[in-house]
Amino acid sequence: MSAATMSNPPGFTGRTVRRALRSSWGARVTSYVAFLIAWQLVGISFFRVPTPWETLDFIWREVSGGDHGGVRPGQFWEHFSATVPRFAIGISAAFVIGVIGGLAIGSFSFVRALLSDVLLVFLALPAIIWAFLTVMWFGLGWEAPVYTVILSAAPFVAVNVAQGVRAVSPELRRMSDAFGVPRNRRIRSMLLPAITGYLFTGLRFAVIIGWNAVLLAEWFGAVDGVGWRARLWYDAARYKGFVGWAIIFIVFIFLLDGLVLSPLQRRAFRWRASPTSDLDAEVGAVDMESFTNTARGL
Repeated sequence: MSAATMSNPPGFTGRTVRRALRSSWGARVTSYVAFLIAWQLVGISFFRVPTPWETLDFIWREVSGGDHGGVRPGQFWEHFSATVPRFAIGISAAFVIGVIGGLAIGSFSFVRALLSDVLLVFLALPAIIWAFLTVMWFGLGWEAPVYTVILSAAPFVAVNVAQGVRAVSPELRRMSDAFGVPRNRRIRSMLLPAITGYLFTGLRFAVIIGWNAVLLAEWFGAVDGVGWRARLWYDAARYKGFVGWAIIFIVFIFLLDGLVLSPLQRRAFRWRASPTSDLDAEVGAVDMESFTNTARGL
């Protein structure tokens, strides 16, 4: 066996390593590793910044119900199970309200003129404002988180649906009128395929905004839930607890998007010939400027 063969074993060459590092998954792994290293260095340098190991140890104790150094036992499932129903009810109501409102705004010029400025105001108001208002209106309990989710998420669904309705070709509308196509067939064969992509974009925005909203409302106006638990550790100056719940919050939204929303999206668009990656870029693209421009032009 030659020296060249021994120095470059099959399947493991410098070119292979470079190709792997330049790939999408390689870039992701590199970014994660760099983030963990930077986090570890900052945690070592500053007393109030917990290290990754300390944070992971807290998450394990919280999820398993272990003891937090004699402070209090882990209560992950108790508070997570309180937050998820509030989030689910709020998102469901926000989606229904947003779809109905978006269809009305996109289809009727009178409704568009009546609600365009209101919709822009709702888009501009951050979730924290709604959290303060709903806590002031409804007090401590489940109502404030649910209504905060609805008020924060519904406008994003509505503006996307309205944009999808207005994207339908006017020539196609006039042709369906000329040939006397029944209304139910227009909705099924023309309108729904046109707004499906906008629906998923609006739903993804609503989920992200709504999850932030429910945590903010629980932070300021609840006696249980994920937001309340994060504030408990923050007020106790146990920062690894606060960071741990922030990581749980992020992991949940990633799992929800990857295990629920993405499969639903692929199923809804299985009739398309486009690759999944292109479809994700098309439907899941985040462009806040387009939201504002669409709301102003409604």
